[in-house]
Amino acid sequence: MTQSAPTPIIVVMGTLDTKGPETAFLAERVKAQGCSALLMDVSASRAAEATADIPVTAIAAAVGRDAAAIQALPRGEAVALVSQGAAAVLNQLVAEGRAHGVVGVGGSGGTTICTAAMRALPYGVPKLMVSTLASGNTRWHVDISDIVMMPSLLDIGGLNPMLEMVLNNAAAAICGMARGYRPYQPSGKRVVGLTMYGTTTPGVSAARRHVEQAGIETWVFHASGVGGRTMERLMEMGRIHAVLDMTLAEIGAHLVGGLHDAGPDRLAMAGALGLPQVIVPGACDTVVLPPRDQVPERFANRILNVHNPTMTTMRTDAAENVAIARTIAGKLNEAKGPVVVALPLGGLSSIDRPGKIFYVPEANAALFETLKAELNPSIRLVEDEHHIDDPEFARLAGQLMLELL
Repeated sequence: MTQSAPTPIIVVMGTLDTKGPETAFLAERVKAQGCSALLMDVSASRAAEATADIPVTAIAAAVGRDAAAIQALPRGEAVALVSQGAAAVLNQLVAEGRAHGVVGVGGSGGTTICTAAMRALPYGVPKLMVSTLASGNTRWHVDISDIVMMPSLLDIGGLNPMLEMVLNNAAAAICGMARGYRPYQPSGKRVVGLTMYGTTTPGVSAARRHVEQAGIETWVFHASGVGGRTMERLMEMGRIHAVLDMTLAEIGAHLVGGLHDAGPDRLAMAGALGLPQVIVPGACDTVVLPPRDQVPERFANRILNVHNPTMTTMRTDAAENVAIARTIAGKLNEAKGPVVVALPLGGLSSIDRPGKIFYVPEANAALFETLKAELNPSIRLVEDEHHIDDPEFARLAGQLMLELL
């Protein structure tokens, strides 16, 4: 006789002081899907009338505080403490096998609390947030986690057939995710992380294949700010063992002010861990900005390219490339492991070629010359006449990575 799988347990989170009936309805729909539900109250403003399986008193106790005292604090402080407590409780439940997924429902406050708690969970554990903010800028809530955001369509302000439809879908989704969840299992191969843009895809893809042919596993990250940070987080977790960093647009985004800003610590993690690095300044010609009609006025007279309806790319100039190169060199000079820098003298992106809109040789020269001047002499520097997307350069980059491995 086949043994049936255990019933998944889903934590259903919400601020029961303001979203009690809606959160309770979601919990009931989870049960109707055949899963167990634990109702968690993350109210940060006042005591809730509804009864929770995990009351806010347990959340407060997880950070050594009294619930009433937290709720008497200014809103921002209360939200921060409840978020910390909810994260601690969630982590413990998952670690002990007493929860197999989490779904939250909320407006701005509830979304902030629930997603902060979800972000503390390991990758892969099913996480779903039904939110009034799901169609806006979700970066602050998702960050480098794997939270799924679902628009609530309506505000969470009373049950009605439309909101019930959304919550029913959310219950079906989280239960399906929990039933289908399979934890990450390493292949046993060494893993190389790579960074890529659409404008560096041919070169990065060819370099990736070259590395894979040697029996190495590769993980490619979109250099979108979040992508670079995720890659470096996975290095810190010990899941990435070397990096072929061929798309460094996140550096310029941070220095110049672009959408793909990965923060001031980009390029530091691999060096701090002593991981082998092959660095290519791909896409250092590019800073990603908003749609053309939303580009900041200070960039109005720059070389701009409509990449797609949602983003505009701006060509970096010589002065910006000097600053980018100095930042790259400063990070690499502190690296504890082996580093090779490869310069594609023929161009940095698909639109940095003769006849293309980003072809500005003097700007590239400023980048290359600054790197050569600023890099520690102990760092191997390879200059190649080809474009980053040329097969010859891709083979070179891949081979340099294999040599370090």
